[in-house]
Amino acid sequence: MKIALTVGHSQLKNGSYTSADGKQYGGCNEYVYSKRLSKQVTQALRKNGHTVTRIVCPEKKFTSSTEERSYKLNLINSGNYDLVIELHLNAATPTAEGTEVLYKSTAGKKYATQVQKQLSTIFKDRGIKQRSDLYILNGIKPPAILIETFFCTNKNDYKKGKGLVNRKKVAKAIAKGIEKAI
Repeated sequence: MKIALTVGHSQLKNGSYTSADGKQYGGCNEYVYSKRLSKQVTQALRKNGHTVTRIVCPEKKFTSSTEERSYKLNLINSGNYDLVIELHLNAATPTAEGTEVLYKSTAGKKYATQVQKQLSTIFKDRGIKQRSDLYILNGIKPPAILIETFFCTNKNDYKKGKGLVNRKKVAKAIAKGIEKAI
């Protein structure tokens, strides 16, 4: 299967991030974590025989998040992919916790269900959610899921996902979910 794996958000020209930052709560920066996780997810999916294109917005090039959108949508829609996965972290109060996977289409729901099942062995299960207001789910041709891996504002969630060993565990869970959905 040909998969586009995208990292949610970017680092803007002025050095700021378009993502959530939970460091003040003992968590992490969403973009930085997702970018690191994307490497392990790519490896896990390739190990399962998939062709994976990892899409990360160029750092310090854009001046706004709308440029991220155009950049990703152009690459995805011209790439003839079978599936799109976008990595994010959730953010809220320091007590909010868990994982959830978002989807729009029936095909996306199939992948969301299986990935959620695997990630909920690591993080609290917040379920899958259908969304029609997110450009990564709306503006592309192939089925897509958006993974809110955990809350970057929750120190306990971050402990479960922190470090290379734990990122590999999370990546393997995502890849296993994709395999079970095929």
